[in-house]
Amino acid sequence: MPAHLRSIAMALPEERMPRAAWAAIADRITPPDVDRAVLARLADRSGIDERGCAAAGAGAAFYPDPGAAPPPGTAERMALWSRTARTLAARASADALARSGVDASRITHVITASCTGFESPGIDAHLIETLGLPRTCRRLNVGFMGCHAAVNALAAARDAVLADPGAAALVCCAEVSSAHFHRSSRLDQLVANTLFADGAAAAVVCAEAAPAHSPPAGAILATHGVLIPDSAGEMRWDVGNHGFEMTLGARVPDILRAHVGPWVLDVLGRHGIDVSDVGGWAIHPGGPRVIDAVAEALGLAAKATTPSREVLRTCGNMSSATLLAILARLRDASTPTPWVGLAFGPGLVGEMVVVG
Repeated sequence: MPAHLRSIAMALPEERMPRAAWAAIADRITPPDVDRAVLARLADRSGIDERGCAAAGAGAAFYPDPGAAPPPGTAERMALWSRTARTLAARASADALARSGVDASRITHVITASCTGFESPGIDAHLIETLGLPRTCRRLNVGFMGCHAAVNALAAARDAVLADPGAAALVCCAEVSSAHFHRSSRLDQLVANTLFADGAAAAVVCAEAAPAHSPPAGAILATHGVLIPDSAGEMRWDVGNHGFEMTLGARVPDILRAHVGPWVLDVLGRHGIDVSDVGGWAIHPGGPRVIDAVAEALGLAAKATTPSREVLRTCGNMSSATLLAILARLRDASTPTPWVGLAFGPGLVGEMVVVG
């Protein structure tokens, strides 16, 4: 019996930040030696019109003017992550449960993912308490894996259901990337400041298909991953004294352009699927250049990347929550299956989910 993606739901912060508002924050937190024209170009080329930003709601006290106060330390950033991630995770998960038609008492596994914060007890325990899930739920946290963690979380949910058809898994990805904006002159950190956003997405996975009145999704047919050789230094995510620090190499799009095609074609071939058979593509928008590189590697038409670009435009890069958001867009548009989701993170690692 297959593991069905029974429902998907999203939650975004109340603090919504249009591009012009980001320009003002970027101007305040960026060192004076950085040309402001560079900041403007990064914003214009980001593909983002608006994104969630809990740090903006924290006000100037969280990101004060340079020289007025030191930047927030890791503990302060974790506090922002904790209160925001818990709120967003509970909202997204409650909505996913309601959409699924699966009673909270039936949930047997809670699988959470976040790379923007740590605490124990964590989001999983918070969801059990807040949503009234069984206290006997098996819990798993996919921590610090970055943008591709949703695939790992879905893989764990699928494994649970295939092992026990009576299982029902709640998957929740919650990220507060704005907790880690940095004052830096490094171009890659300026890019990270520009792209990353806050949000949560949740899904329910079980053996039964979604009810007839629900938008169609499908079964999680397979997940696959690949560690791309000689790329470990191109993307990193480290814990520093002033929050988590992203390293983004300029070669990432070129590396993906060279490696994604052979990997994806090989995997799809093993499942008897041709690129032309794929009804919907969910390409994690690490940025417009990442989408471009993957599309070129696979020879995809421009319209195949529209769902990814629309999520980037309206939500920003919400790290692990983003792939689920794109899958939800495919579902809402009644996009025919199979769907292929692709995401990339530190390593450099590619992760794939096939939904059919």
